[in-house]
Amino acid sequence: MQRGTIVKHGRFWLLRYWEYQIREGVRVRVNAHKKLAPIGPAYPNKKSVESLAWKELEPVNTRLQTPESATPITEFIETIYLPMAKQFLRPSTYKNYKIDEYERHFKHRLGSLRLRDFRAAHGQRLISAISKEHPELGHKTLLRLKSFLSGVFKHARVEGYLDGENPMRDVTLPKSVRRVKFRGETYTMQEVVALLSNTYWSDYCGRTAFAVVATAAFTGLRLAELRGLQWQDFTGDKLFVRRTVWRTREGLPKTESSENSVPVLPVLRSFLENYRQYLEGPVDEGNLGRTLKPIDWMFAGERRGTSLNLPNLVRRTIVPLLTRCKVCHNPQHLHEDQDKDHAFELDESIPQWKGWHCFRRSLASNLYSLGVAPKVIQAILRHSDIATTLSFYVETPESESRAALDKLTALMG
Repeated sequence: MQRGTIVKHGRFWLLRYWEYQIREGVRVRVNAHKKLAPIGPAYPNKKSVESLAWKELEPVNTRLQTPESATPITEFIETIYLPMAKQFLRPSTYKNYKIDEYERHFKHRLGSLRLRDFRAAHGQRLISAISKEHPELGHKTLLRLKSFLSGVFKHARVEGYLDGENPMRDVTLPKSVRRVKFRGETYTMQEVVALLSNTYWSDYCGRTAFAVVATAAFTGLRLAELRGLQWQDFTGDKLFVRRTVWRTREGLPKTESSENSVPVLPVLRSFLENYRQYLEGPVDEGNLGRTLKPIDWMFAGERRGTSLNLPNLVRRTIVPLLTRCKVCHNPQHLHEDQDKDHAFELDESIPQWKGWHCFRRSLASNLYSLGVAPKVIQAILRHSDIATTLSFYVETPESESRAALDKLTALMG
């Protein structure tokens, strides 16, 4: 049984003792120290702090503390928790955990704090400090940060590094944080038609851009789901969502409800069949064309034939095609290469690019405006909960709200 050594260290009484810790996966015996109390009238000598020293040594002497609990939190996250997340979670989720949450907000704040020393007060100070330094962060973002750290301690308990309750359980968010409801941008049906009419171009990239935009607008598929489409998933009247592609990694759809089929409108069916004929090439005596294999990606790069990088397509093809001259209606990059009798003037009537996910919200909002039942919209978007569809995807235009109030006014008088 250890008695430890009480020494003066600056203005504090310090306890030195031996304990076992895990260093690089190996159990080693190290010399540890703990601040007991400030030197003063309440604790003038070593005798006065012996009770505090025994309180600190009791878990060590009774072996209630495991060596693993002395692991620094940052080391546990980097060597245990994040590798687990990389193995079992989606690549995009792992990226959010590692970069957007841990490295950006927690790594430099946790320092050398150990798992066993972390208390609810530490968690409260961390969340408050992040909220104060980043006032632009909303309620949901802070809630995700709290959930990340709570998941770390939950995994530490499961792995036997800690016993007892999760210290993040009682942590609350600052009352000053505003609960701002996210309102994403949407396209009207007129804007969708304008996008399609201005996206089409005769080369490979232009035809591909037109086909991808049409598919996104009329099916509401997510970005990773669009990249994961293969020709074998297209039956004519349905598109089956069987896989996703995030960066260069192929995976399963986001949820079980996402792994389903979406109906294909006749106009989209015509677009996709024409696009497939273009890829196969014309069939005549001199050119027999080529036959697409079932495993071919629906939207593939022209050179490598792998799943197309849609953000690159936006930057290189879609945005330039939408940036057209008001006078001659030519894209800006072609306008500058030709001798024109007029300067380039941007056509502001063409909708600007708002992102791939905007088509998903636009489809839900437009269907709702047409009187489609929310349960049907939920099925098309493949949400497991209809509250998600209504809360985050269905947007009611201000003009419709005004028209409804006008009807109410007319009815009342």
